[in-house]
Amino acid sequence: MSSHARAQIALALLSSLTGHALACQLIVSEHRGGQTLATMPLAGPPFLFDIAFTHSVLNTPVLDKYEWRAQPGGGQAWLLEEIFEGEGYGLPYDAQPGQHFRRVKSAEGERWQLTLNRQVHPLVVPPVRSQQMRIEIEGLAPLMLEELSRNSMLISAVNCHP
Repeated sequence: MSSHARAQIALALLSSLTGHALACQLIVSEHRGGQTLATMPLAGPPFLFDIAFTHSVLNTPVLDKYEWRAQPGGGQAWLLEEIFEGEGYGLPYDAQPGQHFRRVKSAEGERWQLTLNRQVHPLVVPPVRSQQMRIEIEGLAPLMLEELSRNSMLISAVNCHP
């Protein structure tokens, strides 16, 4: 049994023993080994978090906005928005049915914004140092993934009830 699964069981047992529902927690663990590397509180619902990084080829910022949605058996991440500069090299260039693609202005300048509603399961990311990949949650310091491990990481959550 992975350490992530053991952590989920321990949290559920603690919740049942205390009679209190535990708060929603985002969990970062090693993808293959299962070792829990970090946890972060998620306020909500909705349970929102961002993954920000520097594009590996264009060297420009990319921001992926996610929502964790509770479902029977745990839940899953849904990609809601991708905001980025530049074009090409794995970045969206058009909207699929049900999506919206447009230019937006912000304090940082003009960027592209793709609004969508895509299930991402499992949510696994590589901690590439040059990309400065991090998890951002409003009100908390960014969690720099490269500082946790060199291995790919699974991002999941527990106790996220609507």
